[in-house]
Amino acid sequence: MRLLKITDGQRNLEKLDEFFDSVKEVDIGDVSPEVSNGKSEIMIEGESVSEFDAVFASIPRESAIFGRVLLEIIEEKDVALNYSSTAFFTMSKKNYLYHVMQEKDIPAPKTAVIADEKAARNLESHVKGPLVARKFNGLSEVESTKIDTVEEIQEFAEGVEYGDSILVFNELRKGEKYRCLVAGDTVISLEDTSDGWRISSENLKYSSLSSDLRQVVEDTTSSLGTETAEILLRGGNVIDINPNPDLGLYTDISGKDAYGAVAEALKGDEE
Repeated sequence: MRLLKITDGQRNLEKLDEFFDSVKEVDIGDVSPEVSNGKSEIMIEGESVSEFDAVFASIPRESAIFGRVLLEIIEEKDVALNYSSTAFFTMSKKNYLYHVMQEKDIPAPKTAVIADEKAARNLESHVKGPLVARKFNGLSEVESTKIDTVEEIQEFAEGVEYGDSILVFNELRKGEKYRCLVAGDTVISLEDTSDGWRISSENLKYSSLSSDLRQVVEDTTSSLGTETAEILLRGGNVIDINPNPDLGLYTDISGKDAYGAVAEALKGDEE
């Protein structure tokens, strides 16, 4: 089985290669859709993407629009992908993500998304503290903090003008915290055992999910239509979903083979 890896050069994914007969890796900067005679195509060193059996894409969230177009063309060629164009776009655009989660009845904290300082007025009438506040410039998260008072809401939003940033406020509820890798039918869960509100890469240990939480995780990826994703849980709620899980982190901490799980998800019924 032939695999094409499209990456940004920032992640070490060599361990994925051993599960495929042949692998070609290309930097996303060297990949561009082409249109000829009304048909879209992606050429990799003179070869159509359709010549590959599967594509593992690791596209930065900041490239959400370009990535969506790229993935749509690959989907048209009926080539297996680790995430669909729609799922990648949804996971990358956080303001849109929380809207989709609400639409699809994914258990998530109550959320408010605003685009300027003025919109932060009376926010406390829509969401109840404490809150987790996140600021995005474009699609990049530049700041996050815990907010306990109404005054802090205004301080966080101070100076934000429409078109500059997006502010996301999630209600913060206590409970067990997990980072979960989903790859096809496999779920690898890491529990954050720290007392703080953040879910980070520190203080993680392998810990199986309850059957209820596992169902939440599986229903979430199914609703988004993706083979792979990282799902963050706190207090039984999905608080974030990321398109590009750190496979090395999950392998090292859990002792499970995250690379193999992703490979199996890509292969599907091919074997």
